[in-house]
Amino acid sequence: MNRRHFVLSTIAATAALPIRATPWLSVADAETLEPGVAVLLVDTDRKTAPIDRNIYGQFLEHINHSVEDGLYAEQIQGAGFEGDDFKTYWKPSSEKGHVELIDLEFQNGKKSVRLTAQGGHASIRQGRIFLEQGSRYEGSLWVKRERGSSHLTLRVLGHAGEQIASLPIAVTGSEWKELPFSFTSTVRDTQASIELTASGNGSILVDFISMMSAAARANGMFRHDLYSAFNDLKPAFIRWPGGSFASTYRWKEGIGRYAARGYHPNTYWGGYSDYFGFGTDEFLSLCKKLKAEPLITLPATSTKPEDVQYAIDWIHYVNDPPTTEMGKLRAANGHPEPYNVKLFQIDNEPMNNGFTPDAYAEIVNVYGPRIRAAAPSAKVVACGQKRSNDMEWSEKVIDLAGKNFDVLGCHNYEYEPDNFETGVRRIHEYLVKLRDHVHNSDHPKIEIAVLEWSLQHTYDWRAGLHAAGSLMMYESLSPALSMTCPALLMRNITDDPTWTSSIYHDHVSWFPGGSYPVEKLFSDCYAERFLASTSGTFRDQPNRAILFDKISTAIPKGWIPGSVDAVATASEDNRRMVIKAVNYRGVKADLLVRLQGARTPKNATAVLHTITAAPTAAASIENPNAILTETKSFPYTSEFTINLAPYTVAVLEITGSAA
Repeated sequence: MNRRHFVLSTIAATAALPIRATPWLSVADAETLEPGVAVLLVDTDRKTAPIDRNIYGQFLEHINHSVEDGLYAEQIQGAGFEGDDFKTYWKPSSEKGHVELIDLEFQNGKKSVRLTAQGGHASIRQGRIFLEQGSRYEGSLWVKRERGSSHLTLRVLGHAGEQIASLPIAVTGSEWKELPFSFTSTVRDTQASIELTASGNGSILVDFISMMSAAARANGMFRHDLYSAFNDLKPAFIRWPGGSFASTYRWKEGIGRYAARGYHPNTYWGGYSDYFGFGTDEFLSLCKKLKAEPLITLPATSTKPEDVQYAIDWIHYVNDPPTTEMGKLRAANGHPEPYNVKLFQIDNEPMNNGFTPDAYAEIVNVYGPRIRAAAPSAKVVACGQKRSNDMEWSEKVIDLAGKNFDVLGCHNYEYEPDNFETGVRRIHEYLVKLRDHVHNSDHPKIEIAVLEWSLQHTYDWRAGLHAAGSLMMYESLSPALSMTCPALLMRNITDDPTWTSSIYHDHVSWFPGGSYPVEKLFSDCYAERFLASTSGTFRDQPNRAILFDKISTAIPKGWIPGSVDAVATASEDNRRMVIKAVNYRGVKADLLVRLQGARTPKNATAVLHTITAAPTAAASIENPNAILTETKSFPYTSEFTINLAPYTVAVLEITGSAA
């Protein structure tokens, strides 16, 4: 049977009705309708294209407490009392004494707290501390006795004011000293407090109070639950530190001793305090733990020699041997071996800083050669467009600076939640045009990346459907498209809700956004070679159909788009085949699959993973398991049908011996 007969016969066999144009049909109502049809023909003998594992990257930006008060496990907010931190996070109290915030140069800060006791006490307290029963907590504070013989005590209090721990802090001498403390919590309390009190007579200066669980400290200073959630995504690479934050990031103030690091309120994303406790060495340690390639975004907002050198010094810090100036600095910070970073990006969204594509191309032409000289084996990433309708930006950067970079990193967000399907087709159309421009340019070896993407303004299941369509589309564009990472990765649930994320957290726990289970499932089921894809059927009447092999926006007038996208991939040895599919619509659909060719497994086992939910279904802190993946065995033959319930993402894994 030839392909045409197979397509027509399978469609006729299902007696399919046209796909309805109303996407909000309930799952219950959809069960009463006849299924739509998509056909996926997979020829295992065809020449296959490689799919870069870097399609499954992640983007960690200092936004919405992704890092500070998020992944980085420091539990004390406003640790150094800088800026507005004292009035924001600390509550003073005294009786026969007083508390003062004073101007004082200490380490890299300009503020300290003076606790003065005059026969009574002076205290500062901070709440919203999470304690787990049986867990050990470790911390330190910097103190200096000014005068007298007052005593210093650190107390840990429960949410009702009951004492959990009381720790005397021995202050000796008259110089600044870092004094450690530790305790084991006997209770679980999500709203505990830490209180520091001077009593007796005299005054003591206090600065930089830090505390985290011993388990987090042993885990690289990463919060265990958020680290585990991140690890489960198996990121191939991680882009950091931004985002807009990257343009102003001062990397030299994020290395070395914690208390001496720079204080920079995050003016881009809420103004909250950031003492750069999570810096270069912490990021690269995270990448090593996660077995992910690091992508460092360099600040590059001018071509002044000192600004260029500042960025290039960062490359030397992470990659030079310990015999060089920057290598010695890294070694002094406890990391003698070079990190061998192989991906560097030249700033982020330069149009936000007022650059035209011509001006940014000049930036690339200055930074690109310097990056290659500092890191000859690295790839240089330049910034492509911020919106998919801005072809001029990307084309000009390619034409004017294409010889000085290797990867063009574009961004694309879909800002209308109801466009969870059409947004996929819009970005596909743009990427095809961009791929063709690269191919026809003087720099045809440039790779395309989408380094920020997601469905915005919602974290419900629509974000999951959009993620499924996007990732399949990126696989189908390989190898021209070599890297992608969604945004955001994680965020605090108390922050601006318009930013979509994969992981939502408070200071105690987390829940998955709609895209998270899809990202995890697709990453788990990655296979290296592209075989085939389809975008369902398009009909103008029930008995007439056309098969589209690629996602396309060129739909003839009066025709109704099919509801299913699907892609087939395989391992290098062809022993494992993976079929991914998404049904965007509120009507059930059938994906008819035919495997042919000499390399088709004769015998195999198959496992089907599915995620099904209503479009507006969403998890929460109270119900983190609202959207679940179901797994079951599947009968294997060379011709089969995957039944897709409304609003379903499915992945079929086939494992066997190649013929």
